[in-house]
Amino acid sequence: MRVIREFDPWSNPLCTCPPKYTLNPITGCGHKCAYCYITSYIKDAFNPRIKRDVVYNTERDLRRLPRGAVIAISYSSDPYSPPEDKEVVMRPILRLMKNYGMNVLIATKSNLVTRDIDILKNMNAVVSISITTLDEEIAGLIEPNAPPPEKRLEAIKHLVQNGIPVSLRIDPIIPFLTDDMEDIERLIKKGVEQGVRHLVVSIYKAKPDNYRRLIQTCPWIKDELHTLYYGRGKILYGYRYPPEDYRRMVLTRVKAIAKKYSANIGFNVCREGLDLDEPSVYCDASHLLGSTR
Repeated sequence: MRVIREFDPWSNPLCTCPPKYTLNPITGCGHKCAYCYITSYIKDAFNPRIKRDVVYNTERDLRRLPRGAVIAISYSSDPYSPPEDKEVVMRPILRLMKNYGMNVLIATKSNLVTRDIDILKNMNAVVSISITTLDEEIAGLIEPNAPPPEKRLEAIKHLVQNGIPVSLRIDPIIPFLTDDMEDIERLIKKGVEQGVRHLVVSIYKAKPDNYRRLIQTCPWIKDELHTLYYGRGKILYGYRYPPEDYRRMVLTRVKAIAKKYSANIGFNVCREGLDLDEPSVYCDASHLLGSTR
């Protein structure tokens, strides 16, 4: 069974990522985020299980790829979510990627990634760290099994100190819950202080299952969220979006905050269809490959 495949963003024209490959060592994700979309297409999504023979199958697939290919780990499940803390497969996978000369993009919201700094600093890799909010109470509600935000900020610091480029993902911004601009500014300021070189932002996109979990978890936003998404919003490519005026207002403000703290920070939005991205800067942070601080 192939485990490395060409990245296909579900034929969504709003995805601006360049072509690449993707590997998901784990089926499902152990963070159990209330807003997560994978429950709409992965059976038993919050019961994560490492794919059978994933290390062996990874090497088999690597033999077929050109040296220097870009491989994202991973977009459907966090590679450092449980059970990676006990059943370690990322270390041998990263060693294989290094030996085969691959470019690697890692997306995670776990500080466990720092365990593998010794490998990452000797290969061509970029790490994207997701932090939805610095409010630990809210983070604990909507991301119950993920490490606290402060631990993720510490992870950014350690990665940067070892010469590994880091992108910060504020993804998603949830209306009436994590869209307070003062809180977002504190997060961006701390991220820049720790050395992030790229910022990716996206507004929460609703699917029936994740919407149901979100309002069950945070019932005090139910009425306003319903009005914004079901009263004023619209469906785009299978997701329910809030209205464009809200999205543009929030994302424009976030971009201005980012530039306030770092004129050189790259900025992207993810699947928003708005003209806010910067030229030659990509949502997946692949433009940082081969760069060091």
